[in-house]
Amino acid sequence: MIFTSTITFSLLLNLLMVGPAIHVAAEAAKVPSLTISQLKVTSSNGQFITLYNGTNTVLDMSKYQLEYFNNYDLTKATSSKLIALSGMVPPHGYFMVNDSALLLCYQLTIDSVSLGFSSTAGLVEVLAFNQSNPGAAVAPVLQDYVGWSKTTAAGAQTLPVNTNAFLQRLPVDARNNPIVPTPGTGSWQTVQPDVANACNLITGITGTSVPTGLSQLLPASEPPSTIVNLSTEDNSGPAPISAGSLPASDIGLMAPQVTELLPNPIGTSNDTTNEYIELYNPNGVSFDLSGFVLQSGITSLHNYTFPTGTSLPAHSFKAFYSKDTGLSLSNSGSQVKLLDPLGNSISAAEVYGTAKDGQAWALAKGKWYWTTSLTPGVANIIKQPSLDKKAGSSNAKAKSNKTAASRIKSAKTKKASKTMLANGRPEKPAATQIHPWTLALIAGLALLYGVYEYRADLANRIYQLKRYFRSRRADRV
Repeated sequence: MIFTSTITFSLLLNLLMVGPAIHVAAEAAKVPSLTISQLKVTSSNGQFITLYNGTNTVLDMSKYQLEYFNNYDLTKATSSKLIALSGMVPPHGYFMVNDSALLLCYQLTIDSVSLGFSSTAGLVEVLAFNQSNPGAAVAPVLQDYVGWSKTTAAGAQTLPVNTNAFLQRLPVDARNNPIVPTPGTGSWQTVQPDVANACNLITGITGTSVPTGLSQLLPASEPPSTIVNLSTEDNSGPAPISAGSLPASDIGLMAPQVTELLPNPIGTSNDTTNEYIELYNPNGVSFDLSGFVLQSGITSLHNYTFPTGTSLPAHSFKAFYSKDTGLSLSNSGSQVKLLDPLGNSISAAEVYGTAKDGQAWALAKGKWYWTTSLTPGVANIIKQPSLDKKAGSSNAKAKSNKTAASRIKSAKTKKASKTMLANGRPEKPAATQIHPWTLALIAGLALLYGVYEYRADLANRIYQLKRYFRSRRADRV
């Protein structure tokens, strides 16, 4: 953002921005490529401006800028600032510049910057900076503009009193895309989110409600599914943008959904051929998948681009097997996304952890589950026998308790046998210590047994000692 002083601003008015009327005169015969479709300048819930790409090509938003003035009448404006943009917008797609959190109900390209629009009066212009000759000056080309005022004023749109409401451009075509043949033309109406459904706009709109964002692909409705014996235990780098375009027959339809994955087949199945990714078409007409991309992986990404002519029949499921796509689903955790031809993610499976043998990762009632019922090509059935899981859980708990008890007993035995004395020698277990009188009795019995067993030898020894003492006395006499 570049703020200019009053002097600089005056020069800018004289050289480039003498007023919207001059730009309109220069561009009167040109249909703008970027049209302002929505505008909110009140501070409640943040400010935003929504731009519409009315061309059939991808627009690089870094070549465009917003210029904001603090008065709808440029002769009375005292300051201005340039707001740089970034990102890519698909053909007939929407680009929203916002300064706060948004409820993203539909597919949009978002660029969050600080806007600082005045809620009293102001004017914003969309400028394209084209440089046809290298080295030449870059001349801004006005795409569109709108001025606003808190009070009724000529040349300005009157702001809504409701701080939650905002302005939306009229007229619109059958798909609610703004029709603005020249910059600054068209009328505006006040709209606000529906209290019952914030993704619908109701106030000031005649006929049916208009969804916020007015995306190329609307959000898909809930695919049919069945949940049987649901367990209480839930398991809970984008591709580069190409120069492709959305098939014309798909514009205005709901986006297909990723609904089921089989990462780890068992039995006679083979991972390289029998893994599959299932998609669901929620529309009442066939959906053209030409140029759309299936992407697998979290850090290391692998893509499969659907060839021209691939389609999903109305209200149908279809499984795409690894033998055809070449995509491999990791058994240790991964994710699958569906990207449109411009690289935008329009549907994604929830990231799964370790893949369960022979079970599918499937979507039902807005959540993802492991299911033993494989349903490629038909509505999902979530089957997780809770009784078996509980029994298995109880057995595992009992086994764990038994193991813990065994460890405690082993620890006590080791402690008793390995107790050390102060001098470092092992202490004898209490069970092996014997009372001294018991030892004396055992020693006495052993002595008596020895006397009885060797009585002859003892008698002969006593006789020899007697003869020895007699001979000593005789020698003294």
